[in-house]
Amino acid sequence: MALVLCRHWLSWGIRPVLVILHATPADLAPDFDALAVDRLTLDIPKKGFVRYLVITARVFAAARRYRAIGLLSMPFGWHAFIALGARLAGVRHVVAHVGNYPDASRGSAFAKFRLLVQLGRPFTDLLVCCSRYVQEGTMKHFSIRERETAVVYNGVPAEDFATDARQSPASSDKPFTIGMVARLEKHKDQATLIRAAKVLKERGRNIRVEIVGDGSQRGMLEQMIAAEGLSGTVSLLGMRRDVPAIIAGLDLFAFSTTPDEGFGLALVEAMIAGVPIVASDVGACREVLSGGTLGILVPPTDVIALADAIDLVRDDPQTASLCAGRAREKALREYSGEAMAHAYSNVLGLSSLAQSAHAARPTA
Repeated sequence: MALVLCRHWLSWGIRPVLVILHATPADLAPDFDALAVDRLTLDIPKKGFVRYLVITARVFAAARRYRAIGLLSMPFGWHAFIALGARLAGVRHVVAHVGNYPDASRGSAFAKFRLLVQLGRPFTDLLVCCSRYVQEGTMKHFSIRERETAVVYNGVPAEDFATDARQSPASSDKPFTIGMVARLEKHKDQATLIRAAKVLKERGRNIRVEIVGDGSQRGMLEQMIAAEGLSGTVSLLGMRRDVPAIIAGLDLFAFSTTPDEGFGLALVEAMIAGVPIVASDVGACREVLSGGTLGILVPPTDVIALADAIDLVRDDPQTASLCAGRAREKALREYSGEAMAHAYSNVLGLSSLAQSAHAARPTA
């Protein structure tokens, strides 16, 4: 998301500065280097109360150094201290990105998180939510007023997902290829997709499942694939830099996730690529897929329902293709990188700079 913003802002004459809390992971470093974006790594301690003071002090120093006029905090919760440092440095516009539905089931951990959000309120102009579903959850669970929030959908560089790169539908001797792109973390649900793959194999379907992403659940998923005898069917591809090409080669995009899902950027990538979609019927997916008119929604964690939906797409590719075409139209209209960059320019007070394409001062 930051990379897409930087690409557009630079083309409009806005000078972004990327401020990074920790040196790793750095998988996008070459992309930012190619854009010649200034990057500062704050090297924040990973434990202890002192880290909050360090964040405040180092953000203050960075904002003063670059004379920033706006700051967008991607960390949510910690944004309280980031925003404080920015305000002390005289930054006029401070907003924070909210990318997930609040998980209020986490007991004391959520109570601490809620306290951080409250601490950040005096220093933050807006909490920018990635969907209306997340906005509703933010207002409900953090007692935030609607005027303290805004909705800006995450944007995708549409030019990277050309429909002419799409492969022809699977033939009888070619596996029907199902893919999912997402972090291997608990708020996603690759496990249900893997179990659905077993059901489909037992039905005699010629399928292949490609799962892109990495994270804390990788070991568990590897064990599940081996235990279910799916090593020749399901592949964990890890982090990849050729995601557009992988999505273009899919017959179906399966987005199996949980109610904690905030938006689903990869879901939009599949829409822009014109790939038929089956997704979990949770708030974010329901919103992005217009209530199920742009893809098939199935109850979360329901293995049989997911397998049945995949079979439905496999058996009726023409209907699935028409639905995918409508999904692409919506994604290009509402979820483009350019639309996102314009919206963030507005909330950061950069609209005039974007229009004139001449920026004398940066935004961090």
